[in-house]
Amino acid sequence: MHQSNGPRGPGGRRLGGKTALVTGAPRSIGRAIAEALAEEGANIVLHYRSRETEAHEAAEAIRKLGVDVLPLSADLTRSSSVQELFDLAIAHFGGLDIVVANAGVASRLQPVAEISDAEFDRVLAVNTRAVFYVLREAARRLSDGGRIINISSSSTQSAGAGFGAYATSKNGANATIRTLAKELASRGITANSIHSGAVGDGFLAAGDGALSPEMRQYVAASAPAGRLGEPSDIASVARFLALPEAEWINGQALVVNGGSWI
Repeated sequence: MHQSNGPRGPGGRRLGGKTALVTGAPRSIGRAIAEALAEEGANIVLHYRSRETEAHEAAEAIRKLGVDVLPLSADLTRSSSVQELFDLAIAHFGGLDIVVANAGVASRLQPVAEISDAEFDRVLAVNTRAVFYVLREAARRLSDGGRIINISSSSTQSAGAGFGAYATSKNGANATIRTLAKELASRGITANSIHSGAVGDGFLAAGDGALSPEMRQYVAASAPAGRLGEPSDIASVARFLALPEAEWINGQALVVNGGSWI
């Protein structure tokens, strides 16, 4: 990682002097990850696509943690837009040490036989192609000793009726992460996926992936703790993977779902 200060950076924080790009960061898991990395001293490139107000609110909150924050809008489904995102981030901070590929969309819960071409293309455009563009650019531009963290889904680990399009779209990036772990190891870069279970806000609360109250209760009951996940549950794992102590974890799929589908 560039601007290395040993185990702890300025102010004693373990990521002091580092810079992290978090995609899909205005709210929910993305914002929680950005805040967790900022708490360790990392400067933040806070990517958003259309949630400008929320992005700037998140940026202001993160600045109060004593780090620099650069909110940037980009359409990740366009490779040129992803390249420009990295260009602007590196021009501002001088380099990138951590890339968290978090941006994604939910799919409608429906049997595979009922998924339309348009719905399949919509979900793959963001969850597969756009994530690939981000991971590819990270491989090209990340500083030696860096960290790549992909936010995936535990639905790729255990089959669930209605998740055909979503699980398929998420599995593409999982394969890319394993490949990058081997290709980038000689540069000291690690690449891992966090396979998140159901989180109570974000996808599940609104939009195409929203669950009925009955389904939310059912999903919560599937975890031994009897609750849905919180963004902080995922962010704490992302924080650890970004730290120097995690350098021997590479190419792994960490399932973070409270023990659901054991």
